[in-house]
Amino acid sequence: VQVAAGDVLLALAHTHFHLVMAELQSQLKAMGKAPKEPVLLSLGSMAHSYALRCLPFVRVTLPALCATMSQVGSGRVLRAACSALEQWSRGVQRCLCSPELGSFPRLQAVQLCEDFYPAFCYTVGNWLGCEEEEDKQAVVGAMAAMVGLFLQGKQHPEQAWEQLPWLLQQYQEVQDTSRVTESLCYVLDVLEGLQSPVPESTALAISIAVHYQLSDVCKEPGPAHRVLLSRCFLLQAPACPEETLIFLQFQLSAGSHAARAAAVGLLAELVHADTPAVREKLPQMVQAVQSLSHDPSVQVRRAVLEFVRELLSCSSQSCWPWDVVEHIFSEFHQASGRLVPGCILPWKDAEAEALQALCVDILGSLDVSLRGMPKLLLPRLLHYVLQAQYSDLLVPLSRCLRVLLERLERGSEEEEEPDTMASQEEGRSPRPSFPALAQVLVAADPHRNRERTVAALQLLQALQGRMHRALRAVWVTQIPLLLQHLAGKVWVGRKRLEGKEGQQ
Repeated sequence: VQVAAGDVLLALAHTHFHLVMAELQSQLKAMGKAPKEPVLLSLGSMAHSYALRCLPFVRVTLPALCATMSQVGSGRVLRAACSALEQWSRGVQRCLCSPELGSFPRLQAVQLCEDFYPAFCYTVGNWLGCEEEEDKQAVVGAMAAMVGLFLQGKQHPEQAWEQLPWLLQQYQEVQDTSRVTESLCYVLDVLEGLQSPVPESTALAISIAVHYQLSDVCKEPGPAHRVLLSRCFLLQAPACPEETLIFLQFQLSAGSHAARAAAVGLLAELVHADTPAVREKLPQMVQAVQSLSHDPSVQVRRAVLEFVRELLSCSSQSCWPWDVVEHIFSEFHQASGRLVPGCILPWKDAEAEALQALCVDILGSLDVSLRGMPKLLLPRLLHYVLQAQYSDLLVPLSRCLRVLLERLERGSEEEEEPDTMASQEEGRSPRPSFPALAQVLVAADPHRNRERTVAALQLLQALQGRMHRALRAVWVTQIPLLLQHLAGKVWVGRKRLEGKEGQQ
């Protein structure tokens, strides 16, 4: 009932804002009474939904809210008070940085921050040591919101920075750490908007905390939590790229398999970093991850493959020191071997199959439109498509090769990097022989796998421009007929028989 009443009140405020706010203010200022949970929750909802319209009420709401904080013990009322503080702090912070408001008057920004300072001090002095889990979570949200507001308004920065170590300590204090990560990410987003760097010591502490959360096998974070942890890591990395890389390299060599996998995952996040100080470390990152290419842990090998995916989606130039394409096929081959009886690799069949599926997915999602990709990929993929042990990869290989050949035929390839592999006959792709082309169809196993057979024929169709003229004339007419046959449509002269495969 209280939730429904709050929703009605919030909807009413859309047309009668001042009337609703006046009633909430009178309830908040009621002398001799502890604040009521519905009043505090409604105040928070008002700030969340109508932040700009709440600005004129900050100077009366925050002192009244602070005056009631001493009457709050613990439990639901404390959590409601923290929610109100959090929403009002975030609402004012959004207004201060809103481009729609232009340059916010400096004196007004200072005054708004000062209105929150007594509540901040009371929270620091009385609520940071809460014992109950839900109370701790609520205090974390309120404290991070006020820290973000002070940093945005450039008021009390020393006191604000002092709370970041406390915030990181909450990873050890609370059971559900996702709220801590969300609050940390909020503060770091505020700093990014201000283009204000994180102090080096704090940045390194954030790296350590984030890595620990990602590698904690007892409390493995969910997908949404992992995204936030990765963002926290990306936001702080530019502050101390050298120290961050040293820390991750240590984890790669000395950590557990979970710690190694987490470190590789964080390095993968840095592949797309725009900061020059981080980008120049990319060769060191590639070298560090390459050292784990034969790690016995399937978890680490999956992380390495995901790193390869990010590297290939970034730019081909980053790949020269390490043949990452060869690594994908090597992993696929080893995973296939694990499914053979008598293999000594310590993987379960399900793990090997998952590793194979990841290799297929990476090849299937390659962005061949990136600069340098045709000359990097075409000779390699043609080499692997001719080998029977990679027949399960024929479908994604065919797709990639057809797109690459189409790009080269159109002559749309841009000028390559000067250090592109010189062994590729000045950028020309190899011309496959007829026996080699026959191997593609054999590998497709046309009697058992129609999808692979179609992929093989489509690839041969794309390669017809690179064949001998005598063979090309036959290819142009025969391949379309074979594809129609596989689709259940057969042509006899000018008559088409549909759905009658095998008829002549």
